Amino acid sequence: MPAGNARVIVVLPDGQELRASLYERRRVPDGWQYRVAITIWTAASSGGPEPVEHTVWLDSGHVRPIEGGDYSSVPTRPAAPAGRGRARQAWTIQNLPHRPGARLIHIIGCQPGATPIDLDQALDALQQPRTVPCRECNATSSFTPAD
Repeated sequence: MPAGNARVIVVLPDGQELRASLYERRRVPDGWQYRVAITIWTAASSGGPEPVEHTVWLDSGHVRPIEGGDYSSVPTRPAAPAGRGRARQAWTIQNLPHRPGARLIHIIGCQPGATPIDLDQALDALQQPRTVPCRECNATSSFTPAD
């Protein structure tokens, strides 16, 4: 089964349950997190509804496997080595008020006043519609590993 086709149950804060696609999982200090995608409706530019995929990392308490599901092909990130500094805030995210829903990811320092985020938050944000890396600071180049 290709990545993204593994299905899981997502438990919402109010107890509702939705089916979602599981894209990857990662080990964190206190357990596991899962990157899932839920298809929801949004208002299209034409005024009518259109489906959009919302992707988010959730803790294991909010994600359950579906009985009989095959999760063997889901990419798994191991825990980051201690002291590696992966969670260092080196990017910022900026909401564009003149374009509702649009956001830019910057290298920290490019846009004063933008909200600082870490690598995982930046990569997660870039999975969302209407979020792009800044061309001015060449943010795209900062996502390539330096090791």
